[in-house]
Amino acid sequence: MTVETVGDKGEFQCIKEITHDLNYRKGTLKVGIGDDAAVYTTPKGYDQLISTDTMVEGIHFTKDTMAAFDVGYRICMVNFSDMAAMGGEPQGLVISLALPSDLPFSWLTACYDGIREACRSYEVNLLGGDMTGSMQGVILTGTVIGLVPENKAICRSGSQVGDVVFVTGTLGDSATGLSVIQSAEDEKYPYLAKRHRRPTARVAWGKILRAYGVTALNDISDGLSREIKEIAVAGNVDIRLYKEYIPLSDEIQKWAKDTGQDPYEKALHGGEDYELVGTISKENWDKLNKEIPVTAIGEVVQKGSGRITIIDGKKEMELPVSAYEHFKK
Repeated sequence: MTVETVGDKGEFQCIKEITHDLNYRKGTLKVGIGDDAAVYTTPKGYDQLISTDTMVEGIHFTKDTMAAFDVGYRICMVNFSDMAAMGGEPQGLVISLALPSDLPFSWLTACYDGIREACRSYEVNLLGGDMTGSMQGVILTGTVIGLVPENKAICRSGSQVGDVVFVTGTLGDSATGLSVIQSAEDEKYPYLAKRHRRPTARVAWGKILRAYGVTALNDISDGLSREIKEIAVAGNVDIRLYKEYIPLSDEIQKWAKDTGQDPYEKALHGGEDYELVGTISKENWDKLNKEIPVTAIGEVVQKGSGRITIIDGKKEMELPVSAYEHFKK
């Protein structure tokens, strides 16, 4: 049977067939897909946020590790997570794709089904984008536009001495999920596999954190060790973490027991969980931890140069930053 490809369809027919059911936030969009640019309104009393992320076949995913629907869903989540880390809310998304001409058209439609599902779930309008050819596999770039109440965006730089360091959810699941997918153990550890393929952007939790006065916030895309280092450096503070306090899911603990591997290695350095890590005053922490699943994992100890230490049992040592970094061998 002949498989119809994006090359068979051509650019404009591909765009025509995938761009439907993309307006999920009524009242803000004036001009959508079909013109040279989208036109939307920004309400008074809000600052606008913008961020962008790219996923490249062979680096962020392969067709063996991730279905087309998951790729589309995930490019949305990684962008929406940046809004969560600022205490904001995503409003609109622009997607640009570079596609090889022999890519099955069914892959593209499934990818957009994933994009639609993510945008529908978070009430984000797809405003448009671009489509071009690629000689090196699939490349997707998402640019998200969001809103946050005026002067209320949460930056990385606000940590104060004495603040509690916290994370949302559990850590290490996505990196471990990739390992189990590559080992063809998806069915044995379904929760971990799903956490890799379909992460959750903590937008609702980010808004709650903003309301409770967090002093700094970051999303965990590149691993806890790197994200907490960025907070410490930006705020000119030193931070101490406690390894035993880092929250682990039941399934990662089962995986660790089955394989004999250290789950904290994944939790500290694995990345792509898209949970949130931040700092908050002790007074506000006592109020916050009754609202959402957050765990205190350390404290801001003093003004400094961004040094991170971790207590493991009775030993305190400097925490190395060991996260994935593009271009480094």
